Amino acid sequence: MSEFMNAPGYDRSEYPDSLAGYFLISEAEMMDPNFFRTVVLIINHDENGAFGLVVNRKSSLTLGDVLPEFDDPRGSILPLYVGGPVQQEFLFVVHSPYTDHEPSAASIEPVEGVIFEPAFEEVQELFHAEGWKGIPAAVRPKVLLFLGYSGWAPGQLETELEEGAWILHKARPHIVFHPKPEEGWKDALRDKGGLYRIFADTDQKPSTN
Repeated sequence: MSEFMNAPGYDRSEYPDSLAGYFLISEAEMMDPNFFRTVVLIINHDENGAFGLVVNRKSSLTLGDVLPEFDDPRGSILPLYVGGPVQQEFLFVVHSPYTDHEPSAASIEPVEGVIFEPAFEEVQELFHAEGWKGIPAAVRPKVLLFLGYSGWAPGQLETELEEGAWILHKARPHIVFHPKPEEGWKDALRDKGGLYRIFADTDQKPSTN
């Protein structure tokens, strides 16, 4: 197990310049309550910093709680996720592709099958009961709503990776749209495989195995 003596580590030469489309899986010992046992999907990463969303932290709020105009049978049950500690007054959407819908020019697909839509009004049909009923059940997309986001200044994310705060793994749609988000952290580690699977099942830090 010597390969994990300095796990998780971060060798920049092993990864692309942009980590968009990757997961940041928090170390079990991370003390920041905003990111304790979280999985962050990186949406954008360049010389100006990084932007991402925590995909496994469901809040107790629904869409109808924050936007009264969506307080209908659908909006009143749609949960809101906490995308991160930054600007939680903003609402963001992540959805899978669906028939007869062209994503907006501002949308980003960081990983195939996962579309980030910053313009809520572009996909409002997904959230009103009548609009949702108008989409055939067989092709309805998976949809997540996020309050706030996670952000890093230039060089900040790279420093955190070098300090071992995060485990990197290529993003997977089935983790993003996990039916039981509270299990997303462990399942992301299991998906990475190897000793990380043991890490998930035993709550041990790889460097102590």
